[in-house]
Amino acid sequence: MHKILGPLVSTLALAALTLPGVAQDMRSVTDHANYTVEIPVDPQRIVSLHDWTATVMTYELGGNLIGSSGRLDNEGNYFVRSGRELYDLGFDQIEMASVHGELDMERIAALKPDLIIGNLGDTIEFRDQLAAIAPTVIFDPMNGQPPLANYRTLADWVARPERFDELNAEYETRIDEVRAELFGDRPAPSYAAILPNTESGELRVFRNYGALTTVLEDLGFTHASIMDQVPETEQEANFSAEVIAQVDSDYAFLTHISDRGESLETIMTEFDQIAPGYRELLPAAKNGRFISMSRFHVYPTTFAAMNYVLDELVATLK
Repeated sequence: MHKILGPLVSTLALAALTLPGVAQDMRSVTDHANYTVEIPVDPQRIVSLHDWTATVMTYELGGNLIGSSGRLDNEGNYFVRSGRELYDLGFDQIEMASVHGELDMERIAALKPDLIIGNLGDTIEFRDQLAAIAPTVIFDPMNGQPPLANYRTLADWVARPERFDELNAEYETRIDEVRAELFGDRPAPSYAAILPNTESGELRVFRNYGALTTVLEDLGFTHASIMDQVPETEQEANFSAEVIAQVDSDYAFLTHISDRGESLETIMTEFDQIAPGYRELLPAAKNGRFISMSRFHVYPTTFAAMNYVLDELVATLK
């Protein structure tokens, strides 16, 4: 895997790696980094450079995804984060465009994309190099917009808005069914989305956490007031563990990574380290209402992820 090409690589050298294709109808869009980009009306060769957002969204919608960035697991195998967990999607079905964190411009160009989707946090620095290869749009899942609004924007970029609308209608129907099944005419309980930050000894509080918080809010859960203290333009913020008493919700929702040996109990033990005594202090802890779900299943805001959350809630709360 080549590392990021240096500044000596010219625009012409990158462009030479791609062959001229059939002329496409183009249209103008404004991406999440406020770039105005001319993209194909119906892109045929999409490369995504962020697996557990743009890749899984494009794949779920049936977009013409040909390549994605990937990651290395503990056994030395490359995988698509959340694609593997939610869709059994791997690099036997699409090409690997780069290793996460190590953009490979030659490999990306060799795939001859007609649309590249980058993630703001990972690729904005290299946006001009990518744009020399193909039209490049920047996706930002943490821009303060509702997660499904961001997904709908991506659906438009990949020319699959109708499929998004179909899946969204099915999801809304299921939300109504599960709300009635779990709560009937009663109001839904309150929740907080939190994790311990053992490195800093602080409390991580999430304003949104992809599919997890989207589903909870759509079911009518009310969130703990501490979540409102996270800036509107941010996904999360760190707070002193001394404020943990403000997590006074009925439920606390966490996430874990099983491949790292994490579980509900290991995460709760980490809370013991940063906030001793919380198990006797917080209503959710005292009542056995700390719930942890698989992070790679619930972080992406896709309909498969949201249905996974609904399944977990029905199994846990009913």
